[in-house]
Amino acid sequence: MLSDDPPTRTGASTAPGGIFATTRWSVVLAAQGDSDSGRAALEVLCSTYWFPVYAVVRKHGFDPDTARDFTQEFFARLLARDGFANACRERGRFRSYLAQGVRNFLHDEWDRARAQKRGGGQMVISLDAEDAEGRYLEVAHGSTPDLEFDRQWAEQLLARARAKLHEEYRASGRSELLDVLELTGDPMAPPLLEQAARLGLPVNTLKSHLHRARQRHGAIIRELIADTVSTPVEAEDELRHLLAALSG
Repeated sequence: MLSDDPPTRTGASTAPGGIFATTRWSVVLAAQGDSDSGRAALEVLCSTYWFPVYAVVRKHGFDPDTARDFTQEFFARLLARDGFANACRERGRFRSYLAQGVRNFLHDEWDRARAQKRGGGQMVISLDAEDAEGRYLEVAHGSTPDLEFDRQWAEQLLARARAKLHEEYRASGRSELLDVLELTGDPMAPPLLEQAARLGLPVNTLKSHLHRARQRHGAIIRELIADTVSTPVEAEDELRHLLAALSG
């Protein structure tokens, strides 16, 4: 658990079990070399985790500018050719690996926190700093840095899953079905029978479409989780962790 004291440097834990035939871990490891596709996949992962890392650095009490610079420097090191020299997918979840990496980074940089500008002024991930701080102020509460990292990771993953689902449905000309799905549970939404009539569908057909959309959404979430763990068992555990992080 992170605290107000400088984090303690430790290593990642080894996770038992078999390995998925194809996982994002394998692409991440490929990024250690000169693979353009590997680096592109790694940059996607870094973009996904940028805000969770920023939030956890802010939770340690650093001001927005320092937190931004620290976050950029942290990812600059990961994106370096040897940034994952000690990483291996057998060690388990990418989330856990990255969270421990933040702890180690802060431990190394603690005494030099305000000594100089980090990242050499170069933005590794192109994000709006004011937007990041605005998001942080909206979601920040009394949680610990560890819990904040996990909660932001969960919300970011769900946002990616929703975006991918919408992309798939737009590509197949079925965006209106997701518009109906988004209204599910809204007491002000038109009755399902009325929405089915608007779409020219029998209500039972619309219900079937919505059921399949929910199933696909759940499958996408599992796919995104599977990209960053090593075993099917870990994927199920990570899904439970995601649900717990969102309910905390």
